[in-house]
Amino acid sequence: MDTIQAGPLVLSFLSGALLAAGGVFAWLSRRLKLARQRIEHVEQTRHQGAQQLTQARKQIEQLQRDCHDLRLAVRPAPRPAPPPEAVLDPAEAARRHVEALLHPPAPPDPSLQAFKDTVVYKRGE
Repeated sequence: MDTIQAGPLVLSFLSGALLAAGGVFAWLSRRLKLARQRIEHVEQTRHQGAQQLTQARKQIEQLQRDCHDLRLAVRPAPRPAPPPEAVLDPAEAARRHVEALLHPPAPPDPSLQAFKDTVVYKRGE
């Protein structure tokens, strides 16, 4: 092979390699651009999630403070002790007892009774 034939052969080989390198560079740069966009999207999503988490924690703290304030507002005030009952005179107690014995309560109306009275039998009867 002489130089006249070798020159175009080398030139065509170098131009083909340069064209292939350009194609690979364009393909890889496109893929790299898509990967960067994905990473940027993931970072934005993560940042947004962190902000929402912070807001949710602040809202929870506020709700807990509100619930605590409501519990304090609803808590019943301490009631004063009831006044001690007056000591019943023994004569009055006896009088009330005798009145209760003289006037027994009226028997309940049987028509208002839903079920018969239960009778308990001992064994052996």
